[in-house]
Amino acid sequence: MRKYILYIGFLLLSFASCQEKEIIGYSLERDGLQFNYDTNALRVTVDFMKEYVTDTMWWGQPGNSPYDLIPKYSGDSLVKKGVKLNLYLMGRAADYDREFRLKAKVEEGEDPTAVSFLEFEPSYVFRAGQLKDTVEVYVLNPKVRKEFTVSIVFDVENSDPSLELGAAEKDEYRVRLINRYPQPREWDDNVVGEYTEDKYAFMVTILKTLYNPYANWSEDLKTLNEALAEYKALHPDEEVDFSFPEPPAPQWWNYPPHLAILGEYSMAKHTFMQEVLSAADYESFVYWYAEWDAVRLNQLLRNAYDQYNTEHPDNPLPFEQFPVL
Repeated sequence: MRKYILYIGFLLLSFASCQEKEIIGYSLERDGLQFNYDTNALRVTVDFMKEYVTDTMWWGQPGNSPYDLIPKYSGDSLVKKGVKLNLYLMGRAADYDREFRLKAKVEEGEDPTAVSFLEFEPSYVFRAGQLKDTVEVYVLNPKVRKEFTVSIVFDVENSDPSLELGAAEKDEYRVRLINRYPQPREWDDNVVGEYTEDKYAFMVTILKTLYNPYANWSEDLKTLNEALAEYKALHPDEEVDFSFPEPPAPQWWNYPPHLAILGEYSMAKHTFMQEVLSAADYESFVYWYAEWDAVRLNQLLRNAYDQYNTEHPDNPLPFEQFPVL
């Protein structure tokens, strides 16, 4: 029993002596800059095939939960994506804004060109009075069908002299960059032609959606062919190694009243028809049998066909004249 009394007395004396000593504060001359994440969360995957945007609820307000995020498909038209970085200062908050810089690096064995796919501001600011802050960097679309891994690190040598690296395990933020368009399982060569990755990327870029075997391919292939022709015209020196088949006739084309006026389907004929008819006539022709004048529309198309070929004898229309009704 005596030894326990002596031990308790020793603890009380020790506590009293500690109270008399001055508490030692943080004594580093510089403050440590680091990323504010758990060590297993110091990474992000940026996939340029899709991005998630906030859905707008039916009453017009944006959603507030992860379930309100919906995929958006931009393809190669998306130039860059922003990545927000959470930062933490190990030390004291300053009473002035401090500039710092970020830079990119790749590990040995990684593609060194990956450093060019990160875009930084000339410098960033860790705001006065803050121990936590947030900045944004941009990941650029590499335009090649590859995956890259690149890291964001602090460039303390070119930052405010009062800053240094913080915890070693939190001084690197890894970015996995993906720009791949793998072949969909439902891809049908008979509908859209042979698959290539660049071809699928072009489809997503133009149609703003992923491959859908139940899509309206009559319209979608027409859109894709027109977009590809425009792209080639704008980039005459660029080799394009894919093409799209002629779109199938829209279902309504082969209805007897329509077929009698139009004859055999071709995309060129369909496009010409849309250019000749007004929007109201075209919609009426397609959807409302009782509201269009078959003889008038047939004669209008035939006259336009003859006029075009007369004015362009060296470049006639690539399809036969419309039938005589």
